[in-house]
Amino acid sequence: MRSNSEVMTDRPSRTSRTILFIAVAVLANSFGNLMLSMGMDRMPVFAHVPLLHYLLEMLANPFLLPGAALSAVYTFAQLSLFSWADLSFVVPCTASSYIVTTLLGEFILGEKVRWDCWLGVLLIFSGVTLVARTPVATKPHTPAPPAAPHSAEFRETPV
Repeated sequence: MRSNSEVMTDRPSRTSRTILFIAVAVLANSFGNLMLSMGMDRMPVFAHVPLLHYLLEMLANPFLLPGAALSAVYTFAQLSLFSWADLSFVVPCTASSYIVTTLLGEFILGEKVRWDCWLGVLLIFSGVTLVARTPVATKPHTPAPPAAPHSAEFRETPV
């Protein structure tokens, strides 16, 4: 049984870990999408080139593999968050990547973001702010027990 002091010290640890993983998820997703967009802007039109040529172009593109790697980091961070935080907390908070991505589109890619899009971004920001004020977890998140080792009785025998 854990003492009250152990439980109390776990909360700041969980909160700081959650903030760190949300920041990693948001930045990896936003910059991954930026790199993927930059990479695809440099690709030939898919319908106009043979498939093998297109695939080789993708592999040679300096933005696509790093963008895909950042997307993998985002996925790993989000999966990790699900192990201790509620789905209803994680998904809305990581939606702040839409805000960062819109800013990157406007200021890095030179996109002309319309006022109604900025209004949508403001609504997302408001929603993220509201959700961030709620508890990270509202139910116990207990780790799954380790998988049982494979025993000989469950092995298939050749027929």
